[in-house]
Amino acid sequence: MSEKNFFVHIFGGMWRVWDFLCRAVINAVITVIVLLLMLGAFGARHIIMPSSAALVVDLQGSLVEQFSGDPTERAINRLLGQKQQPQTRLRDVVGAIDKARDDGRIKALVLETDEMQGAGMEQLQYIAHALRDFEKSGKPVYALGDSYDQAQYYLASMADVVFIHPQGEVFLRGFGVYQPYFKDALDKLGVDWNVFRVGKYKSAVEPFIRNDMSPDAREDYTGLLDSLWTDYQAQVTQARKLPGDSIKNYIDGLPANLAAVGGDGAKLALDARLVDKIADHDQMEDAVARVVGRANHSFRGVEYRQYLDAVDGDGHGPGASGGKVGVVVAEGDIMDGDQPPGSIGGDSTSELIREARYDDSIKALVLRVDSPGGSSFASDLILREIELTKEAGKPVVVSMGDVAASGGYWISMAGDKIYASRSTITGSIGIFGMLPTFQDSLSKIGVHTDGVGTTKLSDAFDVTRPMAPEMKQAFQLTIDHGYQEFITKVAKHRHMKVDDVDAIAQGRVWAGSDAKRLGLVDAYGDLDDAVAEAAKLADMGNRYSVDYIEKQPSFLERALTSMADDSDTALSGFRLPAAAALPPWYAGLMRLAGSLAVFDDPHGIYAYCFCDVR
Repeated sequence: MSEKNFFVHIFGGMWRVWDFLCRAVINAVITVIVLLLMLGAFGARHIIMPSSAALVVDLQGSLVEQFSGDPTERAINRLLGQKQQPQTRLRDVVGAIDKARDDGRIKALVLETDEMQGAGMEQLQYIAHALRDFEKSGKPVYALGDSYDQAQYYLASMADVVFIHPQGEVFLRGFGVYQPYFKDALDKLGVDWNVFRVGKYKSAVEPFIRNDMSPDAREDYTGLLDSLWTDYQAQVTQARKLPGDSIKNYIDGLPANLAAVGGDGAKLALDARLVDKIADHDQMEDAVARVVGRANHSFRGVEYRQYLDAVDGDGHGPGASGGKVGVVVAEGDIMDGDQPPGSIGGDSTSELIREARYDDSIKALVLRVDSPGGSSFASDLILREIELTKEAGKPVVVSMGDVAASGGYWISMAGDKIYASRSTITGSIGIFGMLPTFQDSLSKIGVHTDGVGTTKLSDAFDVTRPMAPEMKQAFQLTIDHGYQEFITKVAKHRHMKVDDVDAIAQGRVWAGSDAKRLGLVDAYGDLDDAVAEAAKLADMGNRYSVDYIEKQPSFLERALTSMADDSDTALSGFRLPAAAALPPWYAGLMRLAGSLAVFDDPHGIYAYCFCDVR
């Protein structure tokens, strides 16, 4: 063998060994990952329930009907310890409280609201109803809080004992609707924002054509807010056994009364009987431990999500049987096409309803709506699927959440029965269209558009040219027709006269209490009431199960989500440092930045309500 061939042979052998080792390592890593994924997807987490414990309802982030966004991305971020906007699924909270009510091992309930960042009144009332039912078992409810904002305090007020930290406060402020207006800015930029609308009160377009709220919108929202605020005060004062004007006096007298206690917010809340005890964390925990026992230097407790895993269930319903009530969640803005959870897609939500219609085991459908609307085209696609489900012989009951307005009402109107709370924001029956053009903006920087076309409409929808008068007229006629179609469909499904619908439509926003009086909804009730009614209409009696019709997660999504839920998984030791917490004003900026994202209707026509009451 020559010297050259010798070295080739030696190095070739070394390369083959190296290649074998690399392949072996890669295969081993892949095998471990696959095993971990399978363990995450199918492995059971064993949670041992103590004989005496408190159910800990720790509300994190925003209350939602369903987790939003891409499940894989959310799970990976959690595994890596990356900061993300937390969410609490409403049905998990209510389901855990309902199950704990009759569970002899649960001796008390601890409500923690410090990390709760957003919730609508209907959502809060749904949890409050569950808390009141829990209290009927004779078990105490404790609210432990450093401080309370308005939404947090609403829930805390339902507790038997409300604790507050010595450095805390109860900050109540009433409800308001505030939004930025862009007319001057658009004028300075040279943007010609063409607006077409029907409805005296259809104020969703006002930020683009005004610098302030119109008198009609002010009248509309004043009535809505007064109704919501009256309900809030009545429910809190009743829960706390206070005079009816206590909340009003607390807010009106805040500067003087705070000065009288030397700026001590906790003492002010105690003097006003909004809280029961001022205590440090260890004292709060000691009070609960005296009832349920002590473990790990605190009271013995089980977190509500772990409790649901332990009792093997997170659904509602009196019991399993041959029949199911399907629930489709329609939460968020209504947009065209397929949309992820947390948004409503004309195609994706329609597909879920269609799935329920063709599933023989599902005898009735509940549509849970929490939406200010959006695309009128997408709304109509969903409405048609509801109509077809009814034609197939399956009753459809609508449960309105915090908001079911404009397009949210469009997809609700066909329900055999519509449930809402007194505080649900609904109505806003009206539509509008918008098309901005930028010819003046471009001319300011020396850009001009010119050309020829075969008709007067050849440059239609060209945002570099002004909108032709003929196109404006045609667009307005289309909007007029869309409005007539909207109110005609409402009249048909609600068994009303078109003129009567028109009189209460015009884009006006109503609280649930007014909507029931006007015939837009049928009854007060929450999701549980709607499910029970759907079962009744389907002649299922008291034996039925509830099936949430949702896009099924992939194997990878199930595996990653399970591993993220389980703090004891093998990957938990590889967490990266968490990102810094976002400041509280960040969410407001994101809402402002994303205010135009909903406008994706293929025809440029929208049934949308800017009704963000805070």
